[in-house]
Amino acid sequence: MIRYLDNQEKVLTKNLWREAFPEDSEEFLTYYDQEKMTTNQVLVREEDGIQAMLHLNPYRLLVRDACWNVDYIVAVATKSTMRHRGYMRSLLLRMMQDMRERQMPFCFLMPAAEAIYTPFQFTFIYDQPVWKLSGNKDLKRVCVEEDTVELAADWMQHWLESRYEVFAKRDAAYVKSLVREVQSELGKLELLYDGEQLVGIQGIWGREKKEQRLLYTETGYSELETKKPAIMTRIVTPEAFVPVIRLKQDAQTEQLRICLELEDPLIPQNAGRWVWTLNHTESELEKLDGPIDTMEEALARPQWDERRVLYLRIEAFTAWLFGYRIPEAVRAYPGAEQIDVLSRVFLDEVV
Repeated sequence: MIRYLDNQEKVLTKNLWREAFPEDSEEFLTYYDQEKMTTNQVLVREEDGIQAMLHLNPYRLLVRDACWNVDYIVAVATKSTMRHRGYMRSLLLRMMQDMRERQMPFCFLMPAAEAIYTPFQFTFIYDQPVWKLSGNKDLKRVCVEEDTVELAADWMQHWLESRYEVFAKRDAAYVKSLVREVQSELGKLELLYDGEQLVGIQGIWGREKKEQRLLYTETGYSELETKKPAIMTRIVTPEAFVPVIRLKQDAQTEQLRICLELEDPLIPQNAGRWVWTLNHTESELEKLDGPIDTMEEALARPQWDERRVLYLRIEAFTAWLFGYRIPEAVRAYPGAEQIDVLSRVFLDEVV
């Protein structure tokens, strides 16, 4: 049986968590229980107990001018004795259908292995930057405490707004949870001052070895060491996603209409032909459910800019709209270069 656990039942997943993620300390599990299990959803497959699970942790993501409630998928696990039976596939399919019914634009995860999720049309859209502090600055460090949570949240929010257009909203609740997260692994979140000026925030954690959980600084106080693919996403509801996509300001046309054919083997509502209408502020998708001659007639109408169909798989559509990778079909499609897709994504959440 596949079902969502109520809050009182969620403790039943702890043994599976310990089996699947032995590196997580009991202190981290306590933090997770207190901070995440009260607001998340836990979907399980039961047969004489819980055999597989995934957790859906909600985040408020700012995507250009929109604020979306989006689930971060974590704790994806199957008992070692019950693997390769399709249990996780059944959970992921149920999860995506439920998200589709809720009109969730997309979901995201940090994969343990890319190959686990590509069969479900998840694709990388974010390479996480790894920064280090510049060595020529003598900065004062102040731990984030109860009385500086609002200061930290405001600074982080402003820092993100000035650099990115897709990120999780920072507020006092977010920062309080982040402080508890790093503390659960014997870490701390610190404000970095150059004289009296707040110029950065750094998080350090780790029981056996200290590692950097995050580093945000003003320009000139840190340098980029490397980037690594970190977050995979999947568009679940295309018509809920595309309103944030628009034409570039210098586009030669006021409106662009495209016949888009999406291939989505797992969410049948997404598959098929759509009329995609874009202007300089937004766009919308309208499903074409009529017979083929009706679609051909629609494509032949004089007001259409292009009389051809743009064919894309849902994962290619996802990677393109997040500004991560341009599919060859898009490169070859006249007018597609005028579309202003997302860019400057920042998703560094762990759980």
